[in-house]
Amino acid sequence: MTIKEASERTGVSIDNLRYYERIGLLPPIPRNASGIREYDERAIHWIEFVMKFKQAGASLEAIIEYIKLAHSENNTKEARKEILIEVKQDLESRIEKLQRCLEVAEYKIDNYYDLCEPVTREMIEEWKGGEC
Repeated sequence: MTIKEASERTGVSIDNLRYYERIGLLPPIPRNASGIREYDERAIHWIEFVMKFKQAGASLEAIIEYIKLAHSENNTKEARKEILIEVKQDLESRIEKLQRCLEVAEYKIDNYYDLCEPVTREMIEEWKGGEC
């Protein structure tokens, strides 16, 4: 498939697909005799994998390293697994922080009229009283 079709299928812009390949975020895409990129299912899989990695908050460096390791002639299973473990641990940490934020928001919603609104009203009155 063409780069346009790959872009439409994955939701990644044509410019980004070219850029990602250039910086090593994607493995090299095979080209036909005219030099035009030909995306296959394997390439689509890599694009989707990279986008999931990015959505998980992995650094570009970590993703590029993973791609390099995956295409290495050496046995790199353990090194790739370590990268995945680090991404997972980072996700878990961010999820914990977001869970605490969610709990605060839920508390404020549940107690809005009894606690939050009176405090907000008091703060606004103090602020208005401080005007020149």
